[in-house]
Amino acid sequence: MRKYPFVYYWLPVILYAGLIFTISSFSLPPPKVEIPFIDKPIHLVEYGILGFLFYRALRVSRLAKQVFILAIIFSIFYALSDEIHQYFVPGREFDLWDLAADSLGVVLVALYLKHKQGLA
Repeated sequence: MRKYPFVYYWLPVILYAGLIFTISSFSLPPPKVEIPFIDKPIHLVEYGILGFLFYRALRVSRLAKQVFILAIIFSIFYALSDEIHQYFVPGREFDLWDLAADSLGVVLVALYLKHKQGLA
């Protein structure tokens, strides 16, 4: 599989980003019970996975020396673009708290991977 590095490293990033985009394209029905911040752990995990996939792909690229910061930047930029996208989806909205949870998930995973790789 590593004979095709794009397929092995970058295709998962693209497919997962597409999955996030697709899911956030659906209108949400109004919640029956409003529990503040109940969705934030989901955002944290969702974007932690995206951060991991970016980190994994960038680690074997020409940009490997900047893998930590680039994985964070690319993932948070995608999270921001997803929030902007949701602004235009009926029943959805741009939410800074969602963006904060997305960003926290990305940063936590990147810090973990940086430490695990011995780059700290």
